Order: sequence, then C-alpha cells, then structure tokens
Amino acid sequence: MNDVKSGEKKRLYLYDNLKFLLIVLVVLGHLIDDSTVKLFGDGGGETGVPQAKVFSGAFVFLYAFHMPLFLFISGLFNRGHDDGRKVLGKTLGFVVIGMLMKCLNYWSQVRFQTDFDKENSDGEIFFDLLGGDGVYWYMFAMAAFMGLCYLLRNSRPWAVLTAAMVTALAAGYDPSVGDEYELSRIVVFFPFYYCGYVLDPEKVADFVKKWYVRVLSLGVIGIWTYFCFGKTKLVYPLRMLLTGRNSYFSISEATDMDCTFLSRLLVMGISALLCLAVLGIGLDVKIPLITKCGSRTLQVYFWHRTIVYMLTYYGYQAYLAKAFPERWELYLALTAIPIVLVLCIKIFGVPLDMVLKGIRGRNDIIKENGNGK
Repeated sequence: MNDVKSGEKKRLYLYDNLKFLLIVLVVLGHLIDDSTVKLFGDGGGETGVPQAKVFSGAFVFLYAFHMPLFLFISGLFNRGHDDGRKVLGKTLGFVVIGMLMKCLNYWSQVRFQTDFDKENSDGEIFFDLLGGDGVYWYMFAMAAFMGLCYLLRNSRPWAVLTAAMVTALAAGYDPSVGDEYELSRIVVFFPFYYCGYVLDPEKVADFVKKWYVRVLSLGVIGIWTYFCFGKTKLVYPLRMLLTGRNSYFSISEATDMDCTFLSRLLVMGISALLCLAVLGIGLDVKIPLITKCGSRTLQVYFWHRTIVYMLTYYGYQAYLAKAFPERWELYLALTAIPIVLVLCIKIFGVPLDMVLKGIRGRNDIIKENGNGK
C-alpha cells in the first residue's frame, strides 16, 4: 500500500490470481470432457456416469463455479462505463473475437476430427453462424452483458437482478431458448455478471479476506468436493444444468431428474456459494508468473480449444492411459497447467490486441468525425 502513489489505485492481485486458477480449470474441463467421451464412452449418453468416474466428479465440480466466477470478475471490472462509444467499442471487440473463435473452432473440428467423431456423428461438421455450442459463447455473452448493463445503467440494481433471476428461471421452460444466438447462456449467466457489475472490487476483496469467510469457504468447498467425488451419481445429473444451455424438458428426458425452475435455482445457489468460497481462498499477493498469466486469460481462452482438439487427435489421452494406467488421470489433469503457461506467452495475444486496437482506433475516428463529445 505504501508503494502506491497518491491518487493511484492499488492493483488487486486477488483477481489476477483467481483468473489464472479459473483459466486452468477451463482448460482442465475441456481436457477431461473430451478424454472421457472419446476414450471410454458415456455409458448412457451425455448425462451418464463415464467409466473414468473421477472425471465425472471433476466435471461437475468445475462447472459449478468456474464460468460463473469468471463472469462475476469480468462484471466487477466493467462497471462505471457511461461512455456509449467506449461500451460500443468493447462490445464490438468481443463480437469480432467471438466470430474469429467460431472460425478457429470450425477449422479445428474439421482438421482434427477423430475416427471416433466420424463413427459417432453424421461425418459432416457445419459452420453455424448464429449459434453453436463452442467455447466462443463466452465472447458473445460478454458483448451482450456489456450492452445490457449500459442500457440498464440508470435502473435500480435490485430490480434488474430480480428480473434477471426470474428470466433465467423461466427460460428453461422454453425449448427455443438454446444455442441460437447463445441466448440460453446469456440469460442464465447474466445474474452472475450483473452481481459483479454492481459491486465494488475493493470492497469484495476486503470482505472475502475476513477470517470467518475463509473458514466458511473451506467448509463449502469441502462439502462440494465430497458430493462430487464421493456421491458422483447423485450430483452428475446436474451436469446439463451447469452448462446453462439446456431446457428443463431436455434435461428431464435425458436424466432421471424431474427438472424444474427449482432445479436451476438450486444450481444457481450452489454456484453462488462456490463463487464466494473460491474468492475466500484467493490470495491478494503478487505471485511470480501466476499473477502475470492471470492478466492474459483472454488469449488462453481464445487458443486453448484448438490445443485440446490437437491433443485428442494425436492420441495424447490414449497414450497416457496406456503408458500410465494407474496415474493417467492425474497426468492429464496436470497437462492443463503447461497449456496455460505456453498460451500466456505474449505472442499469442498479438492477434487479439490488433483486433481490439483496430476497433478502438475506428471508434476514435467516429468520435472525431461526430459531434465532438
């Protein structure tokens, strides 16, 4: 605190450190998802318990909080943007990056399509301009969230949050609210982003440092760990709810669960508790390498899915399972760390910086040629 000049805000390393953890978990989630499906089969469809049981528990464990918390942190640092042109520039930036990710994802799926994919699908991969279930959904959701928050900037937070929650709970009854325009995820995850948007990052950081919050955080994480890895069959049906893209009817049809708005409310409550718990165990100190990498998560997110497709295509998961039958799950999980560290190298962020700077420059030209405000 003493090395901060008067008038400057101290950088909150807590959030960079957490973003590093979260991006590792994002990569881990896609690594274990692909290996489980492609190596062993699901034994009952998407919601069946895979033969690699530890991955089933890990998937539910991670998806309960990693994207909600990512969006919450994003919301924390996007508040106070009242300049419509700046909001427009950032929104367009996310849309353009999302479209680039969609193109990269399509190319990766075609180029690295495995024999398993060919045998268990129609064999043809389509480019879906307006929808799709790829990782690019996050970019379009961010664009929508920024636009929505700007339009609702003068509204009462409690009213917006109430309406957002009601909409998220009701959306599950409409089967048409799905991957088209990424609408389902936008609706389901908006409350998490908005909670961050209306809160102050410093006050949140101060609150989660309290000793009783840290104690409760360890308890919440411990209980969730027990259920995910000790009672996997009990919690695994929640998988389709955690992704935020399925209707209640489709979930009920695919699982033994009678899915209603109460199911989603339960999952959102679990996610909120886990988000708070993970915040509570975070460290607000500068950690060599980790803190710096935590400030470069966008570029990791952009490229990581292609790396996972490549690893699966070249048989990396199968190799680990054959070479290390007793520990291959651990080695596969640890693979997420070097992937993140490599993709944090500055060169991987250059294309994204060029896109964002280009849009920002174009926005400045519009401003100069406009009304001068």
